[in-house]
Amino acid sequence: MSTADPRDPHQDPSDGSGHGSDDIDAEFARLTEGLSLDSLDETPLTVEDVLSETPAEEKEPTIAVVATSVATSQALAGAIRLGREARTDGIDIPTGSRTLETRTGAIAVGELEETAAHDLAAIASTALQRNGIVLFWRRGDRMTATRYKGGERGEDISPAIVLGAVDDVVEELLLGTTAVDELEEGIDPSTVTRAEALAWIAGKGKRK
Repeated sequence: MSTADPRDPHQDPSDGSGHGSDDIDAEFARLTEGLSLDSLDETPLTVEDVLSETPAEEKEPTIAVVATSVATSQALAGAIRLGREARTDGIDIPTGSRTLETRTGAIAVGELEETAAHDLAAIASTALQRNGIVLFWRRGDRMTATRYKGGERGEDISPAIVLGAVDDVVEELLLGTTAVDELEEGIDPSTVTRAEALAWIAGKGKRK
């Protein structure tokens, strides 16, 4: 028969020794040794916190190049300005875009995310109705090339097929051997007025 008194709060009936609770306290202390209770005061992670974390892939730099046969950077900037005005879907000229001249035609470039890159190509090709253009886009090891004409997206093609037809600077930008900031300032199409756009497309005048 057990001699444990169930009314005695200091005695552990499991072994009759009276030290059971002490053993539990010691084990708890051992398990929690080195843990900071301050961490309990930290705000716990929420679903929004997890979803807002940027995947590693999206942290890689991006580059978009819209290759055209337009003669000057002024004319291409003007075309993009008027192309935005002509569209009815509300897409805008992506921030960070600029036009530059190359030996094979003016290009529009920017460190743009994929959706913004396609917006830029769609706007440019809206104004250049009869001239097809090619959008090159790269992030990390992924490089794509897409045809656009009349404001509409066309087929995706191998970048290697069309890179040979454009200035070497396009490939250098895509491969990262030349950075956008290393090139001339160029023209931000979003800052072009309608009057400037019309004049530049007609081949008259430059920005003062």
